[in-house]
Amino acid sequence: MAYVYINPYKSSLLAAQQELEQLKTELQLVTHRIAQLEATIKALEPLASEPGSVPPEGLSELCRQILMSQPNAAFTASDVMRYLAGMGVDISGYASPLAVLHTTLGRLAKPGTGFLKTPGHEGQPFYSYDERHRTKFRFPRFGVK
Repeated sequence: MAYVYINPYKSSLLAAQQELEQLKTELQLVTHRIAQLEATIKALEPLASEPGSVPPEGLSELCRQILMSQPNAAFTASDVMRYLAGMGVDISGYASPLAVLHTTLGRLAKPGTGFLKTPGHEGQPFYSYDERHRTKFRFPRFGVK
């Protein structure tokens, strides 16, 4: 078998050249990404510096609005939670957000309000709004006429 001599300086040179090309490519990608991030930050800074808008309504009013937005549609508490999240309302701070929603939605479903609670499959209740179940004249709570 023939003996082949490889110059160690040449192999080091080739390795250094390969690494340099690889780093130049990475630098191009990093430079491009930095430019993207700077543009994103520039666009988001004015939006992030605005004070967050807190819905003036309470949870009951927000649930009422969701149910009334699609009359006669059946919503589960999970559906309402997704709609709230879409509105930017986070209720995950409650120990049991779904229990809070079930209680709130159940309180809405009183006779004459138009809000209904109906049993669904597997005992899961559905909440809806139906104008036909709304009483036009509601008497004040404490007997005032």
